[in-house]
Amino acid sequence: MSAEIEQILGGTSSKIAFRALCAAIGRAANHEDLVSHCDQRLAAWPAEMREAPWSWIAALDAGFSTPAWPLVKSLAPTSGQPIGGVDLAFPDPRSHPEIRGITHLDLGRYARGQLASLVESLDHWDNVRAIRIGGLWNESDGEALAALAGSSAVTRLESLDLDVGGYSIFRPTPGPAWRLRHAGLRVGDLIHVMGCGLVPDLCSVDVCIGSVQEAHELAECTELDRLERLTIRFRCGRNGTFPRSGPYLGNVIEEDDDACHVFFTRANLTSLRSLEITGASGEAGREGLGARGVDAIVASGVLRQLTELDVVASPFGDAAVAHLVAGVDPDRIEKLTLADVFATDLTAAAFVGVGAFPRLSHLDLSCNRLGEQGAQQLAVDVAMPALEHLDLSGERAYSPYYDSPDVQPIGDDGATAWAESPNATRLKHLDLSATGLGPDGLFNVMRSDRLQQLAVLNLSHNPMGLWSAAFKDAPLWHTLHTLDLTECGLDTSDIAELVSTPAAPQLRSISLAYNSVGSGGARKLAFWPLLPQLWELNLHDNIIDDGGLIALATSRAAQRLLELDLEQDCWNARVREYDYNTRTPAELLDPAAFPGLDSIRLGLIDEYHEARHTAGLPAHLIDDATSAPALWPVLVAFVTHLSPEQLWIPSDPGADDDELETHDFFRDVTRFHHKRNDRDFRSNRFTKHDASLAQAREYARRMIDGDTVAAPTTSGGTIHRIGT
Repeated sequence: MSAEIEQILGGTSSKIAFRALCAAIGRAANHEDLVSHCDQRLAAWPAEMREAPWSWIAALDAGFSTPAWPLVKSLAPTSGQPIGGVDLAFPDPRSHPEIRGITHLDLGRYARGQLASLVESLDHWDNVRAIRIGGLWNESDGEALAALAGSSAVTRLESLDLDVGGYSIFRPTPGPAWRLRHAGLRVGDLIHVMGCGLVPDLCSVDVCIGSVQEAHELAECTELDRLERLTIRFRCGRNGTFPRSGPYLGNVIEEDDDACHVFFTRANLTSLRSLEITGASGEAGREGLGARGVDAIVASGVLRQLTELDVVASPFGDAAVAHLVAGVDPDRIEKLTLADVFATDLTAAAFVGVGAFPRLSHLDLSCNRLGEQGAQQLAVDVAMPALEHLDLSGERAYSPYYDSPDVQPIGDDGATAWAESPNATRLKHLDLSATGLGPDGLFNVMRSDRLQQLAVLNLSHNPMGLWSAAFKDAPLWHTLHTLDLTECGLDTSDIAELVSTPAAPQLRSISLAYNSVGSGGARKLAFWPLLPQLWELNLHDNIIDDGGLIALATSRAAQRLLELDLEQDCWNARVREYDYNTRTPAELLDPAAFPGLDSIRLGLIDEYHEARHTAGLPAHLIDDATSAPALWPVLVAFVTHLSPEQLWIPSDPGADDDELETHDFFRDVTRFHHKRNDRDFRSNRFTKHDASLAQAREYARRMIDGDTVAAPTTSGGTIHRIGT
């Protein structure tokens, strides 16, 4: 047994680690023995970690298999789907024996075609125990859902999540008891399956309540006393009106508060250990429960028995959040998520008031308005000796071309406090993305001698524009597995300092997306001593030309790389021009360049419209990819599963202007080429970031002072100024 395989099996389970394991098996000779051995060792891994993503399924559809397929337990046909990628035909176990061992199916959202295919073939999925699908609608998917409800195969499931809009429609007939332990269903459907005695072992529920009446009916179900986990959403009304400027905490929906009060006053939840409450989020703000709903939850006493509490995307504000913090049992709680609930430093003061959380291992305070003082108080004045996961991030931007991150302004002082905190000694995951981190805070985090067990560090969306030579022998390199430097303002000189790091034995993944890495930086990366051990390298939307790409490909160093992203956005001012004079270098298409890749991203995309303009490959390879014997499977899977309607394929160098102008992309790029400098976020990234940080701090100050914007009341709900 190779040392590489044993190291992966003995490490932390993750999706990328599983893919690395499968790649190592593919390189070995005794496949059958290895697969059998690894299957036994992987028994303790969650099935979701043993996932075949979009690229694997696309390769299978293109005729490429792998000896490690029997180890796969989870299919996610939309996971990792590239922009411009087609919806894959759902694999059928009758024609693909590789997938017959699958236990978990996650079809993603709006996959009604795949749902129909699944229902038609469900009797042949002998091992499936979990199905998840979202974005369904009873009018369009009612027939498939009815067929699913009537299938004998559904009785074998242990987990079923059906996110269905409209009215309840999943109504199986009474019969022998199912094995179901988790159900995500509409209220009426959930009440039906519980009332029929179909789910005697149900211990986990995900449910959306749409009215006070539904809350009352669900609360009366005696089966709730068996639940250990509950995810609940109240969607009893909506407002949809938000002010255009100023700190606005969101819309409190009176009907949601009413339903919450009814449910938590009446429901018997004596076995509950995990509770998740999720509001409604949108681009302009949040809607959902307010202080009255929180009062009802706390008054029920359920918080005192929890080991996990997750509250996400709700218009609470500090007073309501502080009530929740005071409501949990600090000696019992192990996981606490209070994300996007409009918390400021006043919430940190509530933690200080409690003093100690001796068993808390997971704390998520992301997407709030904590500042330097609040972060310092949490680091210094609250004892959390078991903490392993800390998320203080702001809300990351979808793309820096079209959006700015919503910064959580803990800044350098807040980051430094955590780098020096006794609470940091057991941290394995630290997320400081979009926090206003600058060079001083970065230095103190990287040089910290407290972060002795850190495996994942996210510094993304902090355009610091600096990577110091002083970091090359930082203590955290001994344990770091994943480093995210997305949109940190780094250029080729910074990459030169990064690759001076001589040793990081655990490092497997690094993201340098949306920086200014040029060909010189790519050449530095090509000969980095750590490149041969990496599984992921994200160079999305940098400024690398042919020379840099050729250096990466011909170094032959990235032998274990599984995922490589070289895409660029069409508004990158120094984009590689995929016109009729430009081709992806042949060296990059050599299978020996990156022999382990199972996912690749090439070409030109428009992220705002989620459109693909080019695949970054010559036309003859796109037209005839499957018959090109030298083309490796990952490229065939990529180019044969892109939507041809979106692509402009570089073709005849002799094409006249009229022919080229028929394609919208070519016309726009040539006509507006001079505007790229204005559209490229790099032209003002530092000024824009400073403004976002200043705005975040000002918003936080005004929120603490109670100076928040109130919007007019509209039908469907009532808008409040939080805290009044």
